Amino acid sequence: MNSTIMVQQKHNYQSRGRPGQAADPRVGLLRELADPLRLRVVDRLGHRGPATVSQLAGELAVPLPQLSNHLRRLREAGLVRVERSGRQAVYQLGDPGLELLLPLLDRITGHLRPPARPSLAASRTCYDHLAGPLGVGLYRALVGHRALEERPDGTVELGETASPTLAALGVDVAGVAPGRRRLAFQCLDATEGAAHLAGALGDAVAAALLAGGWVERTPGSRTVQLTPTGAGGLRRALGLTV
Repeated sequence: MNSTIMVQQKHNYQSRGRPGQAADPRVGLLRELADPLRLRVVDRLGHRGPATVSQLAGELAVPLPQLSNHLRRLREAGLVRVERSGRQAVYQLGDPGLELLLPLLDRITGHLRPPARPSLAASRTCYDHLAGPLGVGLYRALVGHRALEERPDGTVELGETASPTLAALGVDVAGVAPGRRRLAFQCLDATEGAAHLAGALGDAVAAALLAGGWVERTPGSRTVQLTPTGAGGLRRALGLTV
């Protein structure tokens, strides 16, 4: 083969990049999300909405200089954007599609991971919804009673029995207003290896169980405990024993 042609073909190959490497713009995007702290920032903004730098640093327990560096990278990648409110910089997701990506990643991760061993972890809150054995068991029961329907993309829709089933837990479905947030989606539980319920509806369920005395917080901790009243209520409403 003519040496000039060989050199040109090599140049063309290198300019395209090897398959699956940096020439593919998805690789750069996924590389930014692959950092644990940056993924936590995106996850936090997706769950709770916009936040200032100080809010993010406090909630994620990260020093401001370290966080600022990661926020810069997220801005440059287009994953977050910032708006000024007076002297404060308020961060939010850079594209609404990220709100769909995160539940999908959770769903795929849950399916690809090996089955979790029985967990001895305590039930707790994850952001403002329930996690751990209680959160996972409650979500499974709601799906089993057709109050919730899972979607392939990791989002969750109300099922045919949503109103009466959730009313038995103290939740008025019609009164749950997601606002700028999503109504319901799956959140992969780190200790249980399965999904629990997140979104505005997940927060409403947790708030109702706390208000009704079915669940109690452990002071100074995210840990929650099911009360005898709650244990009886979940058995009656969902046939659930945690």
